[in-house]
Amino acid sequence: MLKLSLQELHEKGWKKREEELFEEALVYLEVALKRAVEEREYEIAVDVLKDRCLVWKHLFLVSREEGFAVLAKKDAEGMLEIARKQKLEKKLGTSYFRLGEVAMMVGEFERAVGYYQQALEHYQGSLAEKGDYRYHLGEAMYRAGDKSDGEQMMLEGIEEIKKGAREVDSFLVNVWMSGGYMRLASCLVKDKKKKARKYWRRAKEIAEEDERLVIRRRQIEEMGERLGFA
Repeated sequence: MLKLSLQELHEKGWKKREEELFEEALVYLEVALKRAVEEREYEIAVDVLKDRCLVWKHLFLVSREEGFAVLAKKDAEGMLEIARKQKLEKKLGTSYFRLGEVAMMVGEFERAVGYYQQALEHYQGSLAEKGDYRYHLGEAMYRAGDKSDGEQMMLEGIEEIKKGAREVDSFLVNVWMSGGYMRLASCLVKDKKKKARKYWRRAKEIAEEDERLVIRRRQIEEMGERLGFA
């Protein structure tokens, strides 16, 4: 492992995370984070913290162990602090976005709205990914009680992804699109079940059309069983 470059360490870390090999991912990400700080590669340090935050997030969602939520929050806060101190303007958006995700997973919806709004204000990147940010804000608004505007915000986010689809890899487009429809289904299931089922089916269609979306297909099936759609 010591012979690997910083970029190789980070790549192995996020790939292990994508493969859901979380213990191995944490080992690579820990070494990558130390190396990034030593080499003053602060942009990479922020990205490594992002991947580690996502590992803690997954472990929390599986176990509901509060300690993992604390670790996820600390890494998201670390991202933001480094981005601010090192004047990494293009990393501010993703830092606020991760803080929003952490707030959502512990049910702090109003706080999540604030973080997602700041993420959009600082966002620099493709229109498609901006749509991903926007529908996350919509979900937070909906769950915070602003249901009408939240639903509309989620739909606007999905439209942005469609408009910007040519700017990014189709894999990411399909992940974001299916995720947006899943969130719509999850939010609307109690108030507009027919609509919710339609959105769940659309997410399922997108995932089934792209063989690379292995994890997403599993998530959609689990959601369908949980909501009574499967």
